[in-house]
Amino acid sequence: VSTQSTWGFLIMEKVYTKPILVLLGAPGVGKGTFGKKISVDFSMPIFSTGEYLRTLVGGKETSPLIERVKKIMKEGGLLDDETIIQIIQKRLFEDEDPKNKGIIFDGFPRTIPQAVLLDKIGKVKAAVNFFNKEEILIEKLTGRRECTGCHEAYNAAIIRKDGYEMDPLMPKKDPTKCDKCDGKLIHREDDQPKAIAERLKIYKEKTLPLEKFYETKGIMKSYEPKKGVADYPWVKEEIKKIIESAQNCQSFTIQLDLI
Repeated sequence: VSTQSTWGFLIMEKVYTKPILVLLGAPGVGKGTFGKKISVDFSMPIFSTGEYLRTLVGGKETSPLIERVKKIMKEGGLLDDETIIQIIQKRLFEDEDPKNKGIIFDGFPRTIPQAVLLDKIGKVKAAVNFFNKEEILIEKLTGRRECTGCHEAYNAAIIRKDGYEMDPLMPKKDPTKCDKCDGKLIHREDDQPKAIAERLKIYKEKTLPLEKFYETKGIMKSYEPKKGVADYPWVKEEIKKIIESAQNCQSFTIQLDLI
Protein backbone atom coordinates (compact mmCIF):
# COMPACT_ATOMS: atom_id res chain seq x y z
CA VAL A 1 0.00 0.00 0.00
CA SER A 2 1.32 3.45 -0.86
CA THR A 3 0.32 7.09 -0.77
CA GLN A 4 1.03 10.01 -3.09
CA SER A 5 3.47 12.48 -1.53
CA THR A 6 3.40 16.27 -1.84
CA TRP A 7 6.39 15.93 -4.18
CA GLY A 8 4.47 13.77 -6.65
CA PHE A 9 5.93 10.31 -6.00
CA LEU A 10 4.82 7.32 -3.99
CA ILE A 11 5.71 6.68 -0.33
CA MET A 12 5.05 3.25 1.19
CA GLU A 13 2.65 3.44 4.12
CA LYS A 14 4.70 0.94 6.12
CA VAL A 15 6.15 2.73 9.16
CA TYR A 16 9.46 2.07 10.92
CA THR A 17 8.47 1.77 14.59
CA LYS A 18 11.89 1.70 16.29
CA PRO A 19 13.48 4.93 17.61
CA ILE A 20 15.22 7.15 15.04
CA LEU A 21 17.90 9.65 16.05
CA VAL A 22 19.08 12.34 13.64
CA LEU A 23 22.60 13.66 14.30
CA LEU A 24 23.37 17.31 13.56
CA GLY A 25 26.65 19.12 14.04
CA ALA A 26 29.12 21.32 12.19
CA PRO A 27 32.35 19.90 10.75
CA GLY A 28 34.90 19.45 13.53
CA VAL A 29 32.45 19.17 16.44
CA GLY A 30 33.05 15.43 16.83
CA LYS A 31 29.61 14.28 15.67
CA GLY A 32 31.06 11.20 13.98
CA THR A 33 32.98 10.17 17.10
CA PHE A 34 29.97 10.62 19.38
CA GLY A 35 27.76 8.83 16.85
CA LYS A 36 29.97 5.74 16.82
CA LYS A 37 29.91 5.52 20.62
CA ILE A 38 26.13 6.00 20.78
CA SER A 39 25.72 3.34 18.10
CA VAL A 40 27.70 0.73 20.07
CA ASP A 41 26.19 1.53 23.48
CA PHE A 42 22.55 1.51 22.32
CA SER A 43 22.65 -1.10 19.52
CA MET A 44 21.55 1.48 16.96
CA PRO A 45 23.54 1.32 13.70
CA ILE A 46 24.52 4.54 11.97
CA PHE A 47 22.98 4.98 8.56
CA SER A 48 25.35 6.80 6.24
CA THR A 49 23.78 7.39 2.83
CA GLY A 50 27.18 7.40 1.11
CA GLU A 51 28.39 4.14 2.63
CA TYR A 52 25.09 2.36 1.98
CA LEU A 53 25.08 3.52 -1.64
CA ARG A 54 28.61 2.23 -2.17
CA THR A 55 27.54 -1.13 -0.72
CA LEU A 56 24.50 -1.33 -3.01
CA VAL A 57 26.37 -0.30 -6.15
CA GLY A 58 29.31 -2.60 -5.45
CA GLY A 59 27.20 -5.62 -4.48
CA LYS A 60 25.67 -8.43 -6.52
CA GLU A 61 22.05 -7.53 -5.78
CA THR A 62 20.09 -6.04 -8.66
CA SER A 63 16.76 -4.20 -8.86
CA PRO A 64 15.30 -1.26 -10.79
CA LEU A 65 16.21 1.00 -7.84
CA ILE A 66 19.84 -0.15 -7.70
CA GLU A 67 20.21 0.14 -11.47
CA ARG A 68 18.84 3.70 -11.33
CA VAL A 69 21.30 4.58 -8.56
CA LYS A 70 24.20 3.11 -10.57
CA LYS A 71 23.21 5.14 -13.64
CA ILE A 72 22.93 8.42 -11.72
CA MET A 73 26.25 7.90 -9.92
CA LYS A 74 28.04 6.83 -13.11
CA GLU A 75 26.89 10.05 -14.79
CA GLY A 76 28.10 12.08 -11.81
CA GLY A 77 24.60 13.32 -10.97
CA LEU A 78 22.98 13.99 -7.59
CA LEU A 79 20.32 11.63 -6.28
CA ASP A 80 16.86 13.21 -6.17
CA ASP A 81 14.68 13.03 -3.04
CA GLU A 82 12.51 10.26 -4.51
CA THR A 83 15.49 7.97 -5.03
CA ILE A 84 17.02 8.78 -1.64
CA ILE A 85 13.77 8.03 0.20
CA GLN A 86 13.36 4.74 -1.67
CA ILE A 87 16.92 3.81 -0.68
CA ILE A 88 16.14 4.58 2.96
CA GLN A 89 12.94 2.54 2.77
CA LYS A 90 14.95 -0.39 1.44
CA ARG A 91 17.38 -0.09 4.36
CA LEU A 92 14.64 0.23 6.99
CA PHE A 93 12.24 -2.42 5.73
CA GLU A 94 14.33 -4.92 3.75
CA ASP A 95 17.84 -4.83 5.24
CA GLU A 96 17.02 -4.22 8.92
CA ASP A 97 18.56 -6.54 11.51
CA PRO A 98 15.85 -7.56 14.04
CA LYS A 99 18.43 -7.20 16.82
CA ASN A 100 18.81 -3.47 16.19
CA LYS A 101 17.02 -1.27 18.70
CA GLY A 102 16.70 1.68 16.35
CA ILE A 103 18.76 3.64 13.84
CA ILE A 104 20.91 6.78 13.75
CA PHE A 105 20.90 9.04 10.69
CA ASP A 106 24.12 10.94 10.06
CA GLY A 107 24.12 13.22 7.00
CA PHE A 108 20.40 12.82 6.35
CA PRO A 109 18.10 14.68 6.16
CA ARG A 110 19.89 17.65 4.64
CA THR A 111 16.82 19.70 3.71
CA ILE A 112 13.35 20.42 5.11
CA PRO A 113 11.61 18.41 2.32
CA GLN A 114 13.77 15.40 3.17
CA ALA A 115 12.96 15.79 6.89
CA VAL A 116 9.23 15.88 6.10
CA LEU A 117 9.55 12.74 3.96
CA LEU A 118 11.48 10.93 6.71
CA ASP A 119 8.62 11.67 9.11
CA LYS A 120 6.29 9.80 6.76
CA ILE A 121 8.18 6.52 7.06
CA GLY A 122 9.46 6.65 10.65
CA LYS A 123 9.27 8.55 13.91
CA VAL A 124 12.27 10.75 14.67
CA LYS A 125 12.52 10.70 18.47
CA ALA A 126 15.20 13.38 18.67
CA ALA A 127 17.50 15.52 16.57
CA VAL A 128 20.75 15.47 18.53
CA ASN A 129 22.74 18.61 17.78
CA PHE A 130 26.38 18.93 18.86
CA PHE A 131 27.84 22.44 18.80
CA ASN A 132 31.00 24.38 19.69
CA LYS A 133 31.96 28.01 19.18
CA GLU A 134 33.11 28.62 15.62
CA GLU A 135 36.65 29.63 16.63
CA ILE A 136 36.96 26.31 18.51
CA LEU A 137 35.74 24.38 15.47
CA ILE A 138 38.34 26.12 13.31
CA GLU A 139 41.14 25.19 15.75
CA LYS A 140 39.98 21.57 15.89
CA LEU A 141 39.67 21.27 12.10
CA THR A 142 43.05 22.90 11.54
CA GLY A 143 44.62 20.38 13.92
CA ARG A 144 42.98 17.37 12.33
CA ARG A 145 45.19 14.66 10.80
CA GLU A 146 44.13 11.56 8.88
CA CYS A 147 45.86 8.25 8.15
CA THR A 148 46.44 7.67 4.44
CA GLY A 149 46.02 3.93 4.98
CA CYS A 150 42.95 3.23 7.13
CA HIS A 151 41.65 6.84 7.37
CA GLU A 152 41.78 6.81 11.17
CA ALA A 153 41.32 10.37 12.48
CA TYR A 154 43.73 12.13 14.85
CA ASN A 155 44.02 15.70 16.13
CA ALA A 156 47.04 17.81 17.11
CA ALA A 157 45.05 20.71 18.59
CA ILE A 158 45.48 21.67 22.24
CA ILE A 159 42.59 23.89 23.33
CA ARG A 160 42.42 25.69 26.70
CA LYS A 161 40.07 28.68 26.65
CA ASP A 162 36.50 29.84 27.26
CA GLY A 163 35.78 26.77 29.37
CA TYR A 164 37.00 24.42 26.63
CA GLU A 165 39.59 21.82 27.62
CA MET A 166 40.59 19.51 24.79
CA ASP A 167 43.74 17.43 24.66
CA PRO A 168 45.40 16.32 21.41
CA LEU A 169 44.46 12.89 20.09
CA MET A 170 47.63 11.73 18.38
CA PRO A 171 49.27 8.32 17.82
CA LYS A 172 50.88 6.94 20.98
CA LYS A 173 53.83 5.27 19.25
CA ASP A 174 54.97 7.70 16.57
CA PRO A 175 53.25 11.10 16.02
CA THR A 176 53.77 10.78 12.26
CA LYS A 177 52.32 7.26 11.86
CA CYS A 178 48.95 5.67 12.52
CA ASP A 179 48.76 3.39 15.57
CA LYS A 180 46.48 0.98 13.72
CA CYS A 181 48.27 0.42 10.41
CA ASP A 182 51.48 2.50 10.49
CA GLY A 183 50.11 4.63 7.66
CA LYS A 184 51.38 8.17 7.13
CA LEU A 185 49.36 11.03 8.68
CA ILE A 186 48.33 13.92 6.42
CA HIS A 187 46.65 17.30 6.77
CA ARG A 188 43.72 17.12 4.34
CA GLU A 189 43.07 19.88 1.80
CA ASP A 190 39.58 20.49 3.19
CA ASP A 191 41.11 21.07 6.65
CA GLN A 192 43.03 24.14 5.44
CA PRO A 193 41.77 27.56 6.74
CA LYS A 194 40.13 28.75 3.49
CA ALA A 195 38.37 25.44 2.92
CA ILE A 196 37.25 25.30 6.57
CA ALA A 197 35.61 28.74 6.33
CA GLU A 198 33.69 27.64 3.22
CA ARG A 199 32.59 24.36 4.80
CA LEU A 200 31.27 26.12 7.91
CA LYS A 201 29.44 28.69 5.76
CA ILE A 202 27.72 25.97 3.72
CA TYR A 203 26.83 24.03 6.87
CA LYS A 204 25.13 27.05 8.41
CA GLU A 205 23.13 27.76 5.26
CA LYS A 206 21.93 24.17 4.97
CA THR A 207 21.49 23.19 8.60
CA LEU A 208 19.98 26.22 10.35
CA PRO A 209 16.59 25.62 8.68
CA LEU A 210 16.74 21.98 9.84
CA GLU A 211 17.52 23.04 13.41
CA LYS A 212 14.50 25.35 13.40
CA PHE A 213 12.35 22.56 11.89
CA TYR A 214 13.18 20.17 14.75
CA GLU A 215 12.98 22.92 17.38
CA THR A 216 9.43 23.67 16.22
CA LYS A 217 8.57 19.97 16.61
CA GLY A 218 9.98 20.07 20.15
CA ILE A 219 12.49 17.25 19.63
CA MET A 220 15.72 19.22 19.24
CA LYS A 221 18.39 18.29 21.83
CA SER A 222 21.54 20.43 21.78
CA TYR A 223 24.79 19.61 23.57
CA GLU A 224 28.03 21.58 23.82
CA PRO A 225 30.87 19.11 24.51
CA LYS A 226 33.60 21.42 25.83
CA LYS A 227 35.97 18.58 26.61
CA GLY A 228 35.52 16.68 23.37
CA VAL A 229 35.19 12.92 23.68
CA ALA A 230 35.84 13.21 27.44
CA ASP A 231 32.29 14.58 27.71
CA TYR A 232 30.76 11.40 26.32
CA PRO A 233 29.68 9.92 29.71
CA TRP A 234 27.16 12.70 30.33
CA VAL A 235 26.13 12.77 26.67
CA LYS A 236 25.47 9.02 26.97
CA GLU A 237 23.18 9.63 29.96
CA GLU A 238 21.22 12.22 27.98
CA ILE A 239 20.83 9.84 25.03
CA LYS A 240 19.74 7.10 27.43
CA LYS A 241 16.87 9.32 28.64
CA ILE A 242 15.78 9.92 25.03
CA ILE A 243 15.84 6.20 24.19
CA GLU A 244 14.00 5.18 27.37
CA SER A 245 11.36 7.83 26.74
CA ALA A 246 10.91 6.57 23.17
CA GLN A 247 10.60 2.96 24.32
CA ASN A 248 8.06 3.90 26.99
CA CYS A 249 5.97 5.76 24.41
CA GLN A 250 6.15 2.77 22.05
CA SER A 251 5.05 0.40 24.85
CA PHE A 252 2.17 2.73 25.76
CA THR A 253 1.03 2.84 22.12
CA ILE A 254 1.08 -0.96 21.86
CA GLN A 255 -0.96 -1.26 25.06
CA LEU A 256 -3.55 1.19 23.71
CA ASP A 257 -3.79 -0.83 20.48
CA LEU A 258 -4.59 -3.93 22.49
CA ILE A 259 -7.44 -2.29 24.41
